Amino acid sequence: MIWGDTVAYWARWQGDAVAIRFGDRELTWRELSSRADRVAAGLAQLGVGHGDRVGLLMSNRPEFIEVYLAAARLGAIVAPFNLRFTPHELAFVVDNADGDVVVTESALAAGLSLAAEQRALTVIDVDGDSYTDLMANDGTFAPPHVDPDDPWFICFTSGTTGDPKGAVLTHQSWFYASMVRALQGGINRNDSILLPFPLAFTGGLALSMVALWSGATLVLEPAFEPGRALHLIETQRITVFMAVPTLFQMMSLHPNFAATDISSIRCASSGGATVPVPLLRTYLDRGITMTQTYSLTEVSASGITLPYHQSMEKVGSCGVPAMHSQARICDPDGNEVPPGNVGEICIKGPEVMQGYWRNPEATAATLRNGWCHTGDLGTMDADGYFYVVDRSKDMLISGGLNVYPAEIERQLSGIEGVVELAVIGVPDERWGETPAVIAVTDGRPLDGRAVLDRCEGVIADFKLPRYLVVRDTPLPRNMSNKVLKAELRAEYADLPTTSEPIR
Repeated sequence: MIWGDTVAYWARWQGDAVAIRFGDRELTWRELSSRADRVAAGLAQLGVGHGDRVGLLMSNRPEFIEVYLAAARLGAIVAPFNLRFTPHELAFVVDNADGDVVVTESALAAGLSLAAEQRALTVIDVDGDSYTDLMANDGTFAPPHVDPDDPWFICFTSGTTGDPKGAVLTHQSWFYASMVRALQGGINRNDSILLPFPLAFTGGLALSMVALWSGATLVLEPAFEPGRALHLIETQRITVFMAVPTLFQMMSLHPNFAATDISSIRCASSGGATVPVPLLRTYLDRGITMTQTYSLTEVSASGITLPYHQSMEKVGSCGVPAMHSQARICDPDGNEVPPGNVGEICIKGPEVMQGYWRNPEATAATLRNGWCHTGDLGTMDADGYFYVVDRSKDMLISGGLNVYPAEIERQLSGIEGVVELAVIGVPDERWGETPAVIAVTDGRPLDGRAVLDRCEGVIADFKLPRYLVVRDTPLPRNMSNKVLKAELRAEYADLPTTSEPIR
């Protein structure tokens, strides 16, 4: 379960096979293992040892993985920083991680200026001489004893509802999460995995570790672009593609989608939101079935998964708990509720975090009696399959009744011309709150009647959207591509006074 040993194993087993492909650059397993050793030796010379923190502010590139593997061999803890954080936000997480070394790249280094003013930092730039100097050794160092329960990552939340919290994830938690993902997808050393997420995002880390666990080739890109992704799938015969529904949709809407050969994909997986049925059918028509996963940072980007062969049989479900794990639906007091009732999704298993870094209050609120309380609302059916209803913080109360925006969003999915949409609660003098649809289209018109036609007779009257906004700019999203509904609620707080209702 010690990740420093994993790459060394593949270096012995298939040393000349490609571990990472980044543009025209390829790293074999032997080269990756050797470079990680040299980075580890360099960090050790800087005084980094067991339990020390190393910050990472870097876009997708092989050096990101070299550093986190080097930390694994030293028993050090890696703190990846959100690329979208402002200098003030970066200063907070750098100080909270309490490490003296941050590895970054030239394009991002300026963001650390405020953090460097507040504490003494050794900043290593992978584009400059400092990284070359770090690796100027023979890779020899005294490896400490590392336990499976030792922390390996502090993964910070996005901080949209307060200061970011750092989920402490161990060697063991990542081992189990990666093993389950690989076994569920049948992923092995013959596969080629395209990573569409930032490595600094927990989902990106998770996918990179599936490659490391299974010996597959990881194809890295600096950023996701749908046309480029389609090109790589066809030309490099990508076999594994895991993404959020939005990225699958962006590819399906690209003009090259129909003409691109995507038949090499045998393991497609989506997470972060329920996959709309029209999108499932779009890929089914191309011979691709999709596994769906409910996951979160606090459980090492693992959790609950719906097998691909049940995607149409259990539409809307996120599946069953991962191997070695348990899940249940609880009331506010932590008691399990009967099937069919809405409650909080709770998860227990070896992939659950140790807690939040130096935040005992938040840890106590989230980890109770061994269960991780996710803050997400869901139900379980009589067969033991779970369904995500919504984030508890996104739920609105209209006339004393609970309204779940995700339910309305699912009902509105697939409207022609709609590129993306979100449902939020806006103030209402009579009901307290009422639903509003915020949509982005491809230029085709969208009116309130089309929205209501999708909903009337299907969802209850009190859930029907009352307002519609068609905006020209994309919906705000965080690094994990989730819509920032708090920003939308703030932006459209005065919607009832500036717009006419659609009903």
